[in-house]
Amino acid sequence: MVYNVRNVKKRENLLKFHENFQDERAIEINLSYEDKGHEMDWKRWNESGFAQRFQIMEPFKKTTKAGKNKWYRVGMFIPEDVTSINHTISFFDFKMIYGKGEMTVGPALNLTKNEFTFFFNGSKYTVSKNRKGSEGYLFEHYGIVLDENYEGKLRDKWVNFIINANWSKNGFLHLWIDGELRVSYFGDTLGDADRVRFKFGPYRHHMIEATNQGQTIKDIKILYSNVGKSDKCENLWNGCTYLTDQLSNISQLHGVSNAFFIKRNQTNNQTEPKNSLEKINIQIGDPIPSK
Repeated sequence: MVYNVRNVKKRENLLKFHENFQDERAIEINLSYEDKGHEMDWKRWNESGFAQRFQIMEPFKKTTKAGKNKWYRVGMFIPEDVTSINHTISFFDFKMIYGKGEMTVGPALNLTKNEFTFFFNGSKYTVSKNRKGSEGYLFEHYGIVLDENYEGKLRDKWVNFIINANWSKNGFLHLWIDGELRVSYFGDTLGDADRVRFKFGPYRHHMIEATNQGQTIKDIKILYSNVGKSDKCENLWNGCTYLTDQLSNISQLHGVSNAFFIKRNQTNNQTEPKNSLEKINIQIGDPIPSK
């Protein structure tokens, strides 16, 4: 794994390593609003204070090629006082690579306006440009709002996230939290990409929506343990049969309060893209309809 080139600068106590933090070996990442970071994060839409990150990611040669089936595990400890009022904290995510460049975000586990959310792309996108004229893709995507207390709380204890993804047009994406299936989706998980990159570490964005309202962006610490990727579930988790026995050949949602289909549009490369949300009427037989 390597450090993201857009990370905030290293400083004392930004990274801490624990041999035993509540029975786990862990890396602790501390992020302060004073860590301004890369220009294309901090001043992304010509206003200071938009985003900051400290992420650890796969080097290009270790990214996953289109058509492959992979398992991922992330153990996280999110303290009770971590909040994201009117902004977003991404804890881990995937980036879609076209050629050798990242053109758009893929699935992501976020705390969005203080709600735990799992985002992943649909199949349609438009080409956009950032304020420096570099191209990217604006995907239509799904936003799944998780019940924080379903099958156990998500804060102030170690929580394990397992993802199984088949990265293809006729693929699938499954998310388990502490061994219980929460999201299962069958459809296009690739969006014409050539490769998929996995990243973990806190990435805070849309912070100006909070600071413009006079809110203070607090310092946060997030701890990670047992982070990995493999071709086989058994290399990452004990009890894989219990996981796969929860699957069927249709999409599923469990412990979910809301689901949205989100479209994005951008007027020009100087303005931030805007979202329009369509609430999904969750159906038992087809809770995440392909669009």
